[in-house]
Amino acid sequence: MSDEASKRVYPAAPLEESVAATQQQPLIAPKVTAPPQPPTYEQAIGGTTPAAASGPNVVVVTEPVSPYGPHPIDVLCPYCHNYSRTRLRFKPTSRTHLIALLLCLFQLYCCICLPYCIGSCMNTNHYCGMCDKYLGTYIR
Repeated sequence: MSDEASKRVYPAAPLEESVAATQQQPLIAPKVTAPPQPPTYEQAIGGTTPAAASGPNVVVVTEPVSPYGPHPIDVLCPYCHNYSRTRLRFKPTSRTHLIALLLCLFQLYCCICLPYCIGSCMNTNHYCGMCDKYLGTYIR
């Protein structure tokens, strides 16, 4: 055991110089600075003169395209969730009435009913073939 005790290496004690050096370093307190002042009203707004407009604003309006046309189509009904062919109903529009009025002004009284009988002069409403719910309109 004495051989093992002599072979052990113990850590050295700290040198007095390094201990003295750490004790002599002055502690520096962190500098505390006040936050910057918020900008004044004129600075935040950008001065008193209004900024010049960069140009006219353009607004683009797009209308959704209806998947319905002038003829019956096969659809999946959002109400009854069945595949069916749409049923059509024609609805007269102001254009239909205007054509009838023009025929009346030209004294073509026998032709006044034609715009109401021709499907191309009216809008086409599509209804589900199973549950008869309104699905959409084809506007002419």
